[in-house]
Amino acid sequence: MSSDNQIMRVTEQEALMDLRQDFMRRINKNHMKMELSERKHNDGSLEKSVKLTPMTTGDYIGIWAIAILKSFFLICFLLMVYEIYKDIQAHIDISKTQVLIEMKNCGAEYEQNLCSENYLIESMAQKCKELEICINQNIEMKVRTQQLWLQVLGNSFENMFKTLSLKTCVMISFISITTSIVFIKN
Repeated sequence: MSSDNQIMRVTEQEALMDLRQDFMRRINKNHMKMELSERKHNDGSLEKSVKLTPMTTGDYIGIWAIAILKSFFLICFLLMVYEIYKDIQAHIDISKTQVLIEMKNCGAEYEQNLCSENYLIESMAQKCKELEICINQNIEMKVRTQQLWLQVLGNSFENMFKTLSLKTCVMISFISITTSIVFIKN
């Protein structure tokens, strides 16, 4: 008996899916919206009905409002990513300048200590080797291995939240929760 009920339920579900697909084609073709409703009778049976109604101006406005809101969040995200990229590039340029200054100072110290091969003093050999390494270092490798992007992200978030007041944080949380509810419903 239960297997017959299960087969009947599966058949009803398949018929309902076919009906829904047919309605979805009609909806997309005629700009209609579909409303599914269920009504429970006293005997425990369930009556399902599908009602097609034309889309109202409010429906179109709602769809456009959600699309605009999603676009706004995407644009804000892209702007944040661009600003962080600019910050990283600025920090890379600053680090390159610092490395160049360090290399120039090493070069001047190398010349002061007479580290050339003709005037090599035995006690200064270790210091001269360190200065040679400092002069000949690879700027790109040194700057890239400093993981500047982590520093920039940390500084950006710190500066962003440092200037926020408690009211602003509550308001941002409220807006985030509201928009997430709106997006989940759609």
